[in-house]
Amino acid sequence: MTDSAVFRLLDVPPELLVHIFSSLPNEALHACQQTCRFLANFINSSVELQYRMALNTAGYADNQESTMPFVDRIAALRTKEAAFGEFKFSWRRHIPVTFAATGLYELSAGIYFLGESSRQALRYIKLPSEPDTYDAPPVDWERIALRSRNNTVIIDFGLAIQEHDLIVFATFTPTPGQQLPTTTSPNTEGLVKLEFLSMLTHQAHPEASGPIEVETSRWGLPNIILEIVGDHLVFVVRYGRAVVDPPPDNVYVYKWRTRNLIKHITAAPHTYFGAVFLTPEVVVLPNTTAASLELWRITSAESQPALTLHLPSILPHARLRIFAARGEPNPSLHQMRMDPRLPFSASVESSIIFFHLDFLHEAFLLFVHRRTLLALLAAHPHPPADGLRYAMWGPDVCRWLDAVGMHTEWITMSAGQRCVVCPRLGPASFFLLDFNPHSVPSPVTRHLPPTDDAFPTRVPDEAVWAEAVGSRLPCVIGASKQYYVAYDGACLDEERIIAFRRISPGAQVAAIEVFYFG
Repeated sequence: MTDSAVFRLLDVPPELLVHIFSSLPNEALHACQQTCRFLANFINSSVELQYRMALNTAGYADNQESTMPFVDRIAALRTKEAAFGEFKFSWRRHIPVTFAATGLYELSAGIYFLGESSRQALRYIKLPSEPDTYDAPPVDWERIALRSRNNTVIIDFGLAIQEHDLIVFATFTPTPGQQLPTTTSPNTEGLVKLEFLSMLTHQAHPEASGPIEVETSRWGLPNIILEIVGDHLVFVVRYGRAVVDPPPDNVYVYKWRTRNLIKHITAAPHTYFGAVFLTPEVVVLPNTTAASLELWRITSAESQPALTLHLPSILPHARLRIFAARGEPNPSLHQMRMDPRLPFSASVESSIIFFHLDFLHEAFLLFVHRRTLLALLAAHPHPPADGLRYAMWGPDVCRWLDAVGMHTEWITMSAGQRCVVCPRLGPASFFLLDFNPHSVPSPVTRHLPPTDDAFPTRVPDEAVWAEAVGSRLPCVIGASKQYYVAYDGACLDEERIIAFRRISPGAQVAAIEVFYFG
């Protein structure tokens, strides 16, 4: 860089330079620092640029709703990362479940939901951000109910609180003259419908044109997956309880405001068990039958996935029963309503997607970065018709966890690039998996190479797999120093680990315990 160029750069107002440089990735900023002393000093002395570089390294995105000074944001980021990295929570809070709950649950935007046993309402709490002191605000279970009662029950629900203030109930209403399904008479005929409510008002959502009547069921309550991002809603319907002559699986893609069906995917019974938005227009569907990941462009007219990624080959005697998925946070098309209290949030682009695979006697968790799946999609505009074998795409970008002995029934285990794992038998530690490539092991964590047997991240090939299972995605695994009496599961958000207790095995949640990290 010439002297004249430096002088011209000096004439630019510092605020404008910061604005320009703040849009650059860390690699470009590091390169700028190497060009001359002026840029090195300027970048090193800018609190805002140092904050944005720290955000990029940690895998977070800035919250523009926050008014916190940048110097305090950097301090908050370092405190949070140190707390999670060293497994040092600030405080712990016990919250009883004061109602009869059912198996419905969800965690989003710092709000934890449980279904009522009547299946006609949900209860929810705003998870605490303060310890339980005498002047701390109380944590009360609030209630949001179906607007149409009668015999209608909630099958499950989906959330888009930060993007749309939206909660969507998937409901089942028996055909007139029939009763609700029971364990002895499960095959009641009825209508499967989607109902749209505002989380703020608990009334009909003002942007939705009305409920959507999806299909008539002759097999009672279906198993469903419901995801909303941007203008689109993905609704997966399968009938896991239908043994004799089961219907095909259906994946419906709607424009939720207008109720327009823009895509309809059908598959053999018991094929789909999950769905995750990778972008507002790309969805990954785990295929249980083919043991593969299907990447679909939901706005295209194509009747086939844009890319199919196969898992390692499965032995003939093994049957994949469950293939669920989770990726938190979801992408968005519109401005998100962020909590101004939080200076930053997990980056969608850096987040991990995890898959829960359940066989008859084996269980596994599979982790892959969202950006990796999108890069594979971009790199294969014309992929082979039969997809990519695992050896062609997976070993270097995936991490497997042998999950036998772990609680895997809770799908809300991940947030950003972290995932919490809770052993079934206790007393035991919580395990916290960190997939940030920049994470550095602390005294309570270790960076596990693929051959480390201290933690079961190597998958035994002889169990269900017909080929070697490569598992080389870097991962730092931390464990709580303290052993805890066995919990019945745990979930994770960007500030907390939330652990569950049941009164007895198989019973519903009786209490939750919040471990706050910041």
